[in-house]
Amino acid sequence: MLLTGLMAASTEQAGAADLPVSAPVTKAPAFIPYNWTGFYGGVNVGYGWAHGDVTGTLAGLTGTSSETLPGIIGGGQIGYNWQTSSNIVLGIESDIQGSGESKTSNRSFVNQAYSGTARGTYFGTIRGRVGYAIDRWMPYVTGGWGYGEATVDATLGAVRTISISRSKGLWVVGGGVETAIAGNWTAKAEYLLMGTEATNSLNTILGPLTTSTTIRNNIVRVGVNYRL
Repeated sequence: MLLTGLMAASTEQAGAADLPVSAPVTKAPAFIPYNWTGFYGGVNVGYGWAHGDVTGTLAGLTGTSSETLPGIIGGGQIGYNWQTSSNIVLGIESDIQGSGESKTSNRSFVNQAYSGTARGTYFGTIRGRVGYAIDRWMPYVTGGWGYGEATVDATLGAVRTISISRSKGLWVVGGGVETAIAGNWTAKAEYLLMGTEATNSLNTILGPLTTSTTIRNNIVRVGVNYRL
């Protein structure tokens, strides 16, 4: 009887040893979406092509000219974002850019031989931004006010007559996409269209020269930001 009981107990223990052992239950960490709120600063580089249409009147003659000024641009930006509870991101951004956009031309203008070099030296913008946060991605539209300087050195006729350096206000619209890449760093790609119109009158050795100018500047650039 005793032997039978010991054998039964041994069999139960062996069966229990064969039962699978449950692993401890671990809870997955809670998902924390990316938040875009905060100040930031960064740098950018890109390419621009400014297109200008000029109509000029000199000594009763009228002529037109069109130029495209291509070149590398680069600079920096600072800004602030505020993400609402509905994933809308409202922000403001300011940037300053050095510009290598330039073009040298030799042609006839108002029946006079014309040789000149036009350059964009710098520009900057102050813009609002409205984006939509998709976790670590944010497409956005932007628009506001800009400023810039252009220079023209030209010979009209046989004598050097024009050397202009002029600052001008601009309107700015555009859009882009920004993404968080690592830690507090984000990267962005952006397109901006800037425009202005101007009328100028200059005294030359051939008489007063009146010009009407329309400028559209296309900017494509990429950049990185660090959130503070």
